[in-house]
Order: sequence, then C-alpha cells, then structure tokens
Amino acid sequence: MIENILTKLNFSVDINELLDYYNTLDTQYQQLDWSWLKCGDTIVKQWRDAAYTDPANLLTHGWAIQSNLKDISLPCPPWNISTLETVEYRNTELAFGIIERLQKHMPYTYRWAVSVQPPGGKVSLHSDQEDEVTVWIPIMTSGNCITFMDRDIKHSLNLTADGSAYLLDTTIPHYTSNDTENTRVTVIFRLNQNHISDIMNVKGII
Repeated sequence: MIENILTKLNFSVDINELLDYYNTLDTQYQQLDWSWLKCGDTIVKQWRDAAYTDPANLLTHGWAIQSNLKDISLPCPPWNISTLETVEYRNTELAFGIIERLQKHMPYTYRWAVSVQPPGGKVSLHSDQEDEVTVWIPIMTSGNCITFMDRDIKHSLNLTADGSAYLLDTTIPHYTSNDTENTRVTVIFRLNQNHISDIMNVKGII
C-alpha cells in the first residue's frame, strides 16, 4: 500500500527534453489530441454528464500515449471512459524518445498519457481504481496542481516542473483546477500497487 498522498520518486528526467517531446505532440500529432469538442459524443454517460455540468471540465484535453481503442488511429481519452470498442492498452506512435526510455525502466506501468489543462480548466472530484496508484511528471505547471479531499481535509499540492516524478495516491478523492494564467501539461501513467517498491527503486536521471 502507498503510505502518503504524495511521494517524490527517486528518478528524474531532463525537463528540456520533456518540453521538446510535448512540443512535438502539439505541432505534429494534433490528429491524436483528444478533446471534448472532438470526441465528447463517444464518452460514457456518467462522465459526459459530470463534465457538462461544469463547462470548465470541457477545456482539458490530451494525448493517449497508450490507447485501449481498437482503432489505434483515433484519439483516445486520457481516462478509460470511451464508448468505442476497446482492447488491452498498448503503445501508440507517441511512445518515442524520452517516453520510450521511461517505459523500458518501468515495464509494469500502463495507461500513459499527456494531459493538458488550459487556464480555467478543471477535472471534477473523483477517485481512481482501488488497486492503482498514479505517477505525474509535470512538463509545464504553476500554482496548485491537484487537490485531495482526505476525510474532509483539503490537501492542495504544487508539483514543480523540473524533471521530478511524483507518486500520487489517486484512490483518494481528488480534483484539478487551473486558476492561473498558464497552461499546465503533465505526463501521467499508472501502476498496480504491487509495483510500488519497484518504482521506488528506479533511481537517477533517465
């Protein structure tokens, strides 16, 4: 089990290389950028209804580095909420460069994505699968990035975009809200809690 809401991991990446990776997605892979505007009609009703309750949710978008859609040429939501035919998660053409190296160091990880939250964007309060934990590697950030509601106590966390990686207990209800004037971009992936000790043993600059 994870002991803390937030744990800074023992490995890091070159933040400039990570920025270059994101800029490549933004300039060369717009066809795989998932957004509510393009793909909101293929999302399960529970998530669609929750998102449209607050239009700020509709601003968040991103790239699924790993997709569970049968048609891998389609934009896949960063969350497992599509109504389209699905299969097991596997890499898309976005798994190159720094991402490919990270995956080789952590082959037990899955559901890799890049999430983009423009100013004013949010993801409403929710909790993730009980046997999973989440890793964030911020690419661009400012202000408080994520807020946890643990036994009615609010924990707002500011994760620095300096190449650091953070292990988050997203089984605890949490939400994100960008109240700044700057876009936030984060690499996000997941692992089963059985592999927490494995990822804690990954060290150095990757």
